[in-house]
Amino acid sequence: MKKKVAVIHPEAGFSSSGGSQLSAYEMAEHLATFFDVKLLSSSKCSEHSVVIPCIPRGKVKKAQRNKTIDWLLTRFVSNPSLLIESLTSFITYTPYLMFKRCDVIYPNNDYGGLAVAAVIRKLFKTPILYTERAGMVSNGKVLRRNLKFKPDCLVVFNQETKEYVHSIAPEQRVEIIPNGVNLAKFSPQGEKYEHGLQGKVLLTVGALNRQNHKRIHLAIEAVSQLNDVSLLICGDGPDVQYFNDLCTQKLGAQRFNIVKVDFADIPNVYRSVDAFTLPSEDEPFGRVYLEAMASGLPVIATDDSMRRTLIGKAGVVCNVENIGEYAAAIATTLTTDWAGAPIEQAADFSWESVAERYADVIESL
Repeated sequence: MKKKVAVIHPEAGFSSSGGSQLSAYEMAEHLATFFDVKLLSSSKCSEHSVVIPCIPRGKVKKAQRNKTIDWLLTRFVSNPSLLIESLTSFITYTPYLMFKRCDVIYPNNDYGGLAVAAVIRKLFKTPILYTERAGMVSNGKVLRRNLKFKPDCLVVFNQETKEYVHSIAPEQRVEIIPNGVNLAKFSPQGEKYEHGLQGKVLLTVGALNRQNHKRIHLAIEAVSQLNDVSLLICGDGPDVQYFNDLCTQKLGAQRFNIVKVDFADIPNVYRSVDAFTLPSEDEPFGRVYLEAMASGLPVIATDDSMRRTLIGKAGVVCNVENIGEYAAAIATTLTTDWAGAPIEQAADFSWESVAERYADVIESL
C-alpha cells in the first residue's frame, strides 16, 4: 500500500500567480507516481485535490484593492492576506487531518500550513516536510520564523541557505533540492502569443506592484537605453497603470505592451519573444527563469549566487542596478547565438528528477 502524503496550499487552484501555489500543484501531480497524494486546497485544481473551504490570500488581496479595506486591514498587521489565510485554513484543515490520517504532511503556504502540521505531529507524530521558499529574503527573517516549527526535514534551494540554517539550528535536517519545470509544457515548439511588437522583443513576467522585489522598473529603464528593442510585460497587480505610464514615458507607445494571460497560455508568451529578464532583488528561486530557458530563451538577470546556479551558461548575470551595464547585457544577449544552451540548462531541473529527490526524502521520513 502506498504511503499517504498530504500536500497543503489553500490557494492552489484559486491563483496561479505565485511560485508556491504552482509548486504545490505540480509537486502533488508528480509525487502521485510514488505515493497516495492529497492536495488540500480551497479550489479544485487536479484529480488529487481535496477542497477544504477557507479564505485564501488571493481573495484578501483582491479586497485590498479597495483603499478603505486596505487601510482597515493594514492598521494592525503588515501582511493581512497571509494572516487571514493562515487563521481560516487552520480552523478547517486541522480537523480534516485529524480524521484523515497521513504518513507525511507537506505544507506549502508558510506558517499557516506549518501551524496545522505542528498540531498533527503533536497528536499523531506525523513527520513534517517543508520547503523554505523565502530563502534569505529580508536577511532570513521568514526562514528564522519558520524554523521555530522544527520541520523533520527542511528543503532549501542552495548551499548558502543551508549553511545559514545550520548556523542558527545545527540539529536541523536540511536537504538542497531545486524547484522543477514542466518540460512538456514549456518548450520552443507550439503556438506563439500575438503581442504586436516589432523588432527584438524582451519579456519580463511578474506581479505589477511597486512595493515588491521584482523591480520591473529597472527593466523598463534598461530597455529605454536601446533603440531597437521592445518590452513585453506579462503580469497584473495594483500598479498596472503606474507601469503603463512609466513605459509610455520611457519607451513610447509603440515599444511596449502589458498583458495579462491565463497560466495555460504562458508558454505561448515565452515562445513569442527573443529573450527573458527579471531584475529581482533577493529572489528566493525564480521558476520563471526555468520556464524561459525551457522555452529556448536566454536570460538576463541579477548577479547573485542563486541566479548563477540557475542560469549557468544560458544567459548573462549583471549588476541590474547599473542601468548602463544592464542595457549592455541585454544587447549582448540579443545578438549572441545561444543555440541549445537554454534548453540544456533547463533540463537539469525537470520535475521528474526533482520529484524523485523529494520521494527519497519522504521515504526516509
